[in-house]
Amino acid sequence: MRRFWRVALAVATVVAVAVLVRRLEAADLGERLRSADPAWLGAAAVCALVPLLGNVASMTALSPVRLPVVQTTLVWLATSFVNLVTPSSTGGVALTVRYLQQRGLPLAVAATTIGIVQSTSFVVTAVLILGCLVAAGRDPDTAVPLPWPVLGGAVVVVGVLVLVARRWQRARAVVTAKVVEPVRAEWPALRRALTHPGRLLVALLGHLAVPLGFAATLACCARAVGGEPSVALLVLVVVGSSAVTAAVPVPGGIGASEAALAAGLVATGVPAEAALSAALLHRALTFWLRVPPAWLALLWLRRRRAV
Repeated sequence: MRRFWRVALAVATVVAVAVLVRRLEAADLGERLRSADPAWLGAAAVCALVPLLGNVASMTALSPVRLPVVQTTLVWLATSFVNLVTPSSTGGVALTVRYLQQRGLPLAVAATTIGIVQSTSFVVTAVLILGCLVAAGRDPDTAVPLPWPVLGGAVVVVGVLVLVARRWQRARAVVTAKVVEPVRAEWPALRRALTHPGRLLVALLGHLAVPLGFAATLACCARAVGGEPSVALLVLVVVGSSAVTAAVPVPGGIGASEAALAAGLVATGVPAEAALSAALLHRALTFWLRVPPAWLALLWLRRRRAV
């Protein structure tokens, strides 16, 4: 298993370096950085750290086991490298699940914990979107439509799996042994995490910090290149671009994320050239520039057997 991880990490490193070099050459970030306002660029660099800290806060608050803050921060940083070579952030999810397993949680409980983190994040983001729609003076009918065919297909698949688990005795036994029993054993700890007021407050603030941090970063990037979009609209832009990136099975959302961000900025009234520059700067600060330290963080975590 350790040999497999070494080979996989080596392959991922080669692919990541090649993609990163080509992407930076195409973006011509050097010229864009030279022409950008340094004050707003510095503010964007600070804001780019907020989503990372928000993810760490929500995960540590909702975990049934105590998680060291520094190590958890390195894990979330390492997801930037892993997501570069896996589509739709699946690698990052797998890495966080593996991290919780190494902290002593069974696989089912670790997956349940990540599911709780993502579910509460979805609820908080949905409420934030409604607030931004009201603040921006928009009608909710103009929001980005949900991919109902995809959601309907997911519901059908889950329903079929539940039906098979209920009707097929062997499948029911496997689900009970691998999922139900581990979750039941750890449920007291999960319940404490979900009902503790202090933890819920930290998780709420962490979930809010992610989209607001990305929106603030994009706002600073836009102002650095001459645009002045509304922050409320930018929350919708970053959430919408995240949805587009998740729907497109491209490692790291390469291309899809930049295009969605640029299109969203143009829709808010930012000129096309400034919108593209702001989108590229935003991706550089929130993703591309994290890749080298994320790679080092992953190596360190692997050496310490934390993941």
